[in-house]
Amino acid sequence: MFPLTFAEAASILGKQSSDQTRIEKVIIDSRQASAGSLFFALPGSKTDGHNFVGDVLDAGGYAVVKRGWGQNQRVIEVDDPLLALQKLAKSCLEKLGIPVVAITGSNGKTTTKDFTAAVLGAKYHVCKTKGSYNNEIGLPLTILGIEPSHEVLVLEMGMRGLGEIKHLTEIAPPQVAVITNVYPVHLERLGSIENIAEAKAEILLGIKPGGSAVLNGDDPLIRQHAVKAKHVLFYGRDGQNQLRADNISVDGRGRVSYDLRWNNQVYQVELPIPGVHNVYNSLAAIGVGIQFGIPISIAIEALPEAEFSGMRLEIDYSPDGVMIINDAYNASPASMEAALATLNQMGGGRRKVAILGDMYELGPISDTAHEQVGIKAAEVGDLLVFVGKNAYLMSKGAQSAGFSPANIRIYSTVEQLMAELDQFIEQGDLVLVKASRAVALDQVAAALKAR
Repeated sequence: MFPLTFAEAASILGKQSSDQTRIEKVIIDSRQASAGSLFFALPGSKTDGHNFVGDVLDAGGYAVVKRGWGQNQRVIEVDDPLLALQKLAKSCLEKLGIPVVAITGSNGKTTTKDFTAAVLGAKYHVCKTKGSYNNEIGLPLTILGIEPSHEVLVLEMGMRGLGEIKHLTEIAPPQVAVITNVYPVHLERLGSIENIAEAKAEILLGIKPGGSAVLNGDDPLIRQHAVKAKHVLFYGRDGQNQLRADNISVDGRGRVSYDLRWNNQVYQVELPIPGVHNVYNSLAAIGVGIQFGIPISIAIEALPEAEFSGMRLEIDYSPDGVMIINDAYNASPASMEAALATLNQMGGGRRKVAILGDMYELGPISDTAHEQVGIKAAEVGDLLVFVGKNAYLMSKGAQSAGFSPANIRIYSTVEQLMAELDQFIEQGDLVLVKASRAVALDQVAAALKAR
């Protein structure tokens, strides 16, 4: 991380100290403690970080705790350790002064972030969010991991309710803000897709003076909120967008190519990962590159350099030739449809198997959405495997579309599925594995890869 002493951290958080020891890392997991680490004692779902402050101090580290938890010289007492973590991150980012690119949306945030980091990496030394470290804890930890050599920070901003993205932009105001799309995700808390759009659009209100927005112009809800940004670049497939994809094609291995149109110029783009939906993610990244003065041709050349987070249309093979599309990190109705389209495009004569699990936080549309997934799966798959409490709804949808019950398997739990996996997966199959993260279908993908 960038140079920060304990005395400086203490001063930012309202305590005086003369200890000039350099902080080597900021942590929330006491098991990572070592000399020079600064531990924030956060309450967790199963335990409280305050229970491990002694371990951190014994390891030679420092700690930020709630008031009343000790007067040790290597401890900073605050009213709220999480707010303190955020305050420290905000202060350090202000001192660094490097530009922030903030990315939000219902789907595609992480892949867009990875593409964007690659594009900007053609000109700058980039720090980016690791994995999906995109919430009120992960974002400040990302900021506090910036190295002195970093010149641009690319942050993913997630949310589950109104006001959350606004809060994240207060910690890290963006120079460039990206909204990938608005879909019915988190309806359990937000109630309507209009509220989801409102929550995502908070990112536009946080843009720094002189900053800009790169927005999916094909999404009507995003178009409605675009007026909240002063400078906007629209991307998409529609002719109204300044940055446009045309003549999209997919080969037998799922590889996507398209013509990119910008200022009456046409460029050829070939994506390094499958999925037509990634056309939008790559356009967003190129759009950000434009804001930073990176020529289109250089941005396109940088796309294959992207380092992608795992379990997002990740392609693996088993020793006996089973091809696995591991998209088990998360799921929503839109991303399910996109993954099934990719399964279809990559078929190439293989038997297509879709192993699909529950989608969470869909609120009142949950039943209908799961049935629709079953209908979409029936249009694509040769064998359908549904797992979780909504498996019967997906099966119902598939059968309503005329899919034979003989080619459907239903499991209540992942453990039950794992016990029978080898009974129905055959050599040479193409298998899609997708569900919300909590379903843990990544275990299935791992078992397939190792079979």
